[in-house]
Amino acid sequence: MKYKESIFDAHVHGLDSYALDILAGVENKYGVQKAVLICHSHDIKKYAERKYPGRFIFAKYFSGAFRFTEGVRPMLREIATLREEGYQLAKMQSAPIMRGRASADRDTLRMDSDDMACFFDALKDEDIPFILHLSDPDTYYASRYTDKTHYSTKERDLNELEGVLRRYPDIKFQIAHFAAQSEIHRLDNLGRWFDTYSNFNVDTSSARWLSRELSKDPKRARDFFIKYSNRMHFGTDCVAFTPERDYYEGRHRALRLLFETDIRNEPLPFTDNDTINSGGTYINGLHLPEPILDKIYWKNSQTFFSDLFP
Repeated sequence: MKYKESIFDAHVHGLDSYALDILAGVENKYGVQKAVLICHSHDIKKYAERKYPGRFIFAKYFSGAFRFTEGVRPMLREIATLREEGYQLAKMQSAPIMRGRASADRDTLRMDSDDMACFFDALKDEDIPFILHLSDPDTYYASRYTDKTHYSTKERDLNELEGVLRRYPDIKFQIAHFAAQSEIHRLDNLGRWFDTYSNFNVDTSSARWLSRELSKDPKRARDFFIKYSNRMHFGTDCVAFTPERDYYEGRHRALRLLFETDIRNEPLPFTDNDTINSGGTYINGLHLPEPILDKIYWKNSQTFFSDLFP
């Protein structure tokens, strides 16, 4: 890879300490010096603090399914103690699948509803940045989210997400997975969001989704990255849960090939289940200029999270 400077990974998950050691080793290999670690337990946070002092800023994980089963009140208590526990930000996985897991209908506790306002008000009052995952790839809506008891359309879910940005302009948001709009036909809408709302950035997870969709029109994607380069954080979405080093290697390699090279028709270095029966996924690199890489890989995250570092 051509880029040799330090990289900040703004989206990794910690579940298992042994797996975290493997992930950290892979990230070292690929130049990642700092990261946001989304902690799925307090034990993994304590381990990471002890083993890797100064490497991580810590996000407390909130399950999107939990709010449907337990309500908002328990989450408010967790926000109130978040700083005391040593976390700097919060992250919620609230993709549509969480509604299915909780058997919630399509309109229960919409994130932009009055019922969720106390949660966002608590984040605002405590000045806690929020990483939010709310929608998913177009392919999921065609194959996984067909039960209309629990799932709606992607357009409806994106409207909900935009409603959050509109309603809470004073909260600092990192919207996961390119705000669920890495598909080429959705870039214009994401650009409109960037032009309209100044309170959010996006991260570049996941490697599979971004590589598949942006590679369909690398010129259009490259122009978009350059235009909005101040609003993007590098993120892998690697989940430290498995000892399989290839899992972490493949995701780093895919994103670096996508962003740094002009390669064409390079097979994704791991299986894309969404295209396994339709020919597979191939990377067409964006060959981003180094000043743009500097922003995406390091400067944007350092600026966005500047007041969270010790």
